[in-house]
Amino acid sequence: MSAAALFFGAVVFAQNTSDVKQTGESNIATVNQAGNNTSDIDQEFTSNTATVDQSGINQSTVNQSGNVGGNSASGMNNDADVDQETSQGGQLQTSDIQQQGDGNYAKAMQMGSDNFSKIQQGTNQNAEQNSAIVSQVGESNTSRVKQTYDNNSTTISQMGDDNFIRTRQIAKPNNTEGNFSTLSQSGDNNTIKSKQVTQSSGVAMFAFSNGEFVSQSGNYNESLLDQHGDNNLSIVDQSGASNNGLDGNSNYSDVTQDGSLNISGVNQSSYGAIEANNSAVVSQSGMLGNLSSIEQSGANSATVTQMN
Repeated sequence: MSAAALFFGAVVFAQNTSDVKQTGESNIATVNQAGNNTSDIDQEFTSNTATVDQSGINQSTVNQSGNVGGNSASGMNNDADVDQETSQGGQLQTSDIQQQGDGNYAKAMQMGSDNFSKIQQGTNQNAEQNSAIVSQVGESNTSRVKQTYDNNSTTISQMGDDNFIRTRQIAKPNNTEGNFSTLSQSGDNNTIKSKQVTQSSGVAMFAFSNGEFVSQSGNYNESLLDQHGDNNLSIVDQSGASNNGLDGNSNYSDVTQDGSLNISGVNQSSYGAIEANNSAVVSQSGMLGNLSSIEQSGANSATVTQMN
């Protein structure tokens, strides 16, 4: 076989595709590809940065623009970073980043197979100073982040297979206090759903104005969180193995807080299928502030409802 034929075969095997479209000034796009990858970058206006590193079989979309306060020439200082690495013999990984506004940051790191990440920051081209970081290691993990308006922050880490996280944070416009969320899952088939809505409370950023930290370790843990208003804080820590919330052998936590100055902490631990079956439901609503703390270890169930 000739050298020319060998070269042609290598080119056909690679099949990397990169499409970069930039309008405005001082925008930077960097794409590194090895394998069979697709990258699409669209950046508008001033000083936006996009970096994409792909190895294996991956697909990445980055779209950064802005129209803050009706200024069609905003779309400034947004930063998107995508790092994708497919495991040997793995399937397509997908990352989609949409940032609309000024000063937003998004990072997606995927390592494994068949992982999906979507980050959307901004609504109607208006969003400022939002941050979203997603890390996925394993197979068939799904993460969806949607942050609107200003000063939201989300950090998501998934390690294992078939984990699912969906978080939606809504802060008010004009640099109001934002929501803060740290979500971490380790194991298989864990699920977290989160929604936070806040109003500016005049306090320092993340001195609550919602808050929320969730950590799940083991298999089949599930946590559902919903917070509205000002100064809510919810901490959920679940640990277990071989648990399943659908058949009653799992850690399960459902926290709903509505109002202001609510604090809820749930800690559930299970170290095997026999010790499983924890369940905690907390619902708080009031103007002055409720406090609830639940700690369980093995075959427990607790329900707390407080209203003012």
